[in-house]
Formats: sequence, C-alpha cells, structure tokens
Amino acid sequence: MFVAYMLVNVRQGKLKLVSTALRKFEQIKELHEIYGRFDIIAKAEFEDYHNLKEFIQNKVQIVEGITKTETLLVNDLEDASPESLPQDHSE
Repeated sequence: MFVAYMLVNVRQGKLKLVSTALRKFEQIKELHEIYGRFDIIAKAEFEDYHNLKEFIQNKVQIVEGITKTETLLVNDLEDASPESLPQDHSE
C-alpha cells in the first residue's frame, strides 16, 4: 500500500469546485484547505506505484481549477531500522 500526500494549487475562486471534485475519488482519504504556498493537502492511498501514477495523470491533473500539484510519498519511520535513520552529529 502506498500513501501519498498531494499538495494542490488552485485557480482563484475555484477552491470549492476543486475540493468537491477531489472528494469524489475513492483514493482520497483526507482533504484539507491549507494556507501557504499550496491551497489544499490531500491524503491518498494506492495499491502500487502504477495506480498512483495513473491517478495523478488521468484524474487529478485534469480537474478544472487545479494549476499545480506536488506529490509526497510516505515512508513510515516505524518500518525503518535504526541503522537506516539519519544520525544527529550536531554535538
């Protein structure tokens, strides 16, 4: 299972239109309006990388009102071994 957070920029005045469209996708598990460089953050889940790629290209990027997206893939730290985590050598 792939989890991804999608950061979305929306054309001015289209926030409600875009959020309504994104909520219709079963892959979207959470959707929030945010303030800063992006307008929306969405948490989505996928069976594999291919499904993620297809979703972004064939569904998200064609939603009217979306001007830009950035997708962040999640790598859960609970699954990482201590040896693979970055070490703090600031002392």
